[in-house]
Amino acid sequence: MPAGNEFVDRVVEAQRAKQSLAVLGIDPQLDAPDAPGVPRGYTLARFCCEIVEACAPHVIAVKPQLAFFEARGLDGLRALAEVIAAARRCGLVTIADAKRGDIGSTSAAYAQAFLGGGEFGCDAATVNPYLGSDAIMPFLARVRAGRGLFVLVKTSNPSSGEFQDLEIVGGGKLWERVAGRVNGWGSEFIAAAGLSPIGAVVGATYPDHARRARSLMPRAIILMPGYGAQGASADDAVAGAREDGLGVIVNASRSLMYAYTKETGASPGAAASKAAAAMRRALNDSLRRRTKQSGAVGTG
Repeated sequence: MPAGNEFVDRVVEAQRAKQSLAVLGIDPQLDAPDAPGVPRGYTLARFCCEIVEACAPHVIAVKPQLAFFEARGLDGLRALAEVIAAARRCGLVTIADAKRGDIGSTSAAYAQAFLGGGEFGCDAATVNPYLGSDAIMPFLARVRAGRGLFVLVKTSNPSSGEFQDLEIVGGGKLWERVAGRVNGWGSEFIAAAGLSPIGAVVGATYPDHARRARSLMPRAIILMPGYGAQGASADDAVAGAREDGLGVIVNASRSLMYAYTKETGASPGAAASKAAAAMRRALNDSLRRRTKQSGAVGTG
C-alpha cells in the first residue's frame, strides 16, 4: 500500500473535487511608469488576497513568487504572510516559489522557513538541485512530515537550454540526469494514486521535454509554468499528464492577476475569476483530447 503524504493527498483530492489542474501564481509585478504592479486604491496585500479569493473556486493551489514580495521589504513580507493565510482559509494548497538550495545548514534554514509551521510555511516549495544531494536532504526531511517539493528540472525561460540541455558523459542531457535523480529521491515516498510528493518543475513552453520528463519520472507531480503570458497553450501544458489525467498541475500568474487590465471597468478579482475559469476549461478540454477519457478530470 502507498504511504500517506498530506501534500499528495490534498493535490489529488482537490484536482478531482474541483476538476481542475490550475494553479494561481501570485507574482505582483514591481511598479513601473507604464505598468503599476498594484492597482490604484489597493494595498499589495489587498490586491493579492482579492485575487486568491476570486480564483479559489477554479484553482487547486496558489504559488506565491517570493522575489516580488522580498523586493518590497518588510511590507512585502507582511503581505506574503497574509496571502498564505488567505489561501489556507480558502482551502488551497500553497506552494512557495522559493527556488532555494544551498549548503546543508542553510538549506535546513530554508526548509524551516518555507516548509515549517511559521508564517511563511507552505505545503510545498520549489528547490534548486544544482548544489547536489546534500542541499536537498533538509527538504526531504520535511517530505517525511507530509510536505512536498518541486525540483527545478527543465525550466520555462528561453535560455534554459544553455546549461540544462548540455550533453553529459555517458549520454543524455543534464536536465535528464536531474530528472533521474528526482525519480530516485521520490521512489521511497509513493503516496495516493501512485504519485510522489517529490515533483518537478518542467516548463509548459517545452511540451516535448514534458513528455520525456514523464517517462523519466513516472510518479512525479510535474508543475508546469509558462501557460498564458509566457506563451504556452493548454495543449502544451498538459503534455506531461498521465493517462488518468493526474500528475500535472499548471501555473498561470500574470494572465490571471492582471486580467483586469484587458477588461474595461472590471475589478481585479472579477477579471481574475473569469480568466481562471477559462483556464480551467481550456486545460480540461486539452486533457480530455489527450487522454481520450471523458471522466479523467472533467469538462469544467
